Amino acid sequence: MRLWGQNPRQRRVAAVKRHGTALAALILAVAPMLTGCAGPPSVADRSYRGTLPTPPVSPGATQGAPSVPPGAVPAPRLKLGTPEAGWLEKPRRFGITLWGSSSCAAVPTRIEVTAPDRVRIRFEAPAQNPCTADLAATTHEFSVPAGADTLPLTITLVYAEGEGTTTLVLE
Repeated sequence: MRLWGQNPRQRRVAAVKRHGTALAALILAVAPMLTGCAGPPSVADRSYRGTLPTPPVSPGATQGAPSVPPGAVPAPRLKLGTPEAGWLEKPRRFGITLWGSSSCAAVPTRIEVTAPDRVRIRFEAPAQNPCTADLAATTHEFSVPAGADTLPLTITLVYAEGEGTTTLVLE
């Protein structure tokens, strides 16, 4: 681009075009990087690595179940990989712990009340690839949604990747 044979106004216009083109190229280069790392938005109030701070509930079991009768054998402790649920502030807040890759934790993308005593939470895989091949706990905390005001509260976890569902009950 020739600048010296042009008047000052033409030089300014040429400079703006040159800088505008560079800025547009920078935006086009950076935008995919910013959106590529973003996964689906989470509906959890809070998420963190680790397990629930309260005694968890295994699938199908209830929290606060009666003590083990004399002579009976208590159920074994939950194994790694089993989803867990527990009250954080009964009956207003609960937590769900899921197990998976520490670099690609499942994201709760939808929570809905299906009955006064039932809540369904949909989990999706993050958009991030590749994922580490490890097994780590990630806990998601939720406020009980309006309309779910009856105990015990049944929570159904729905996995978007076709992995099925898990049902947990909190008393």
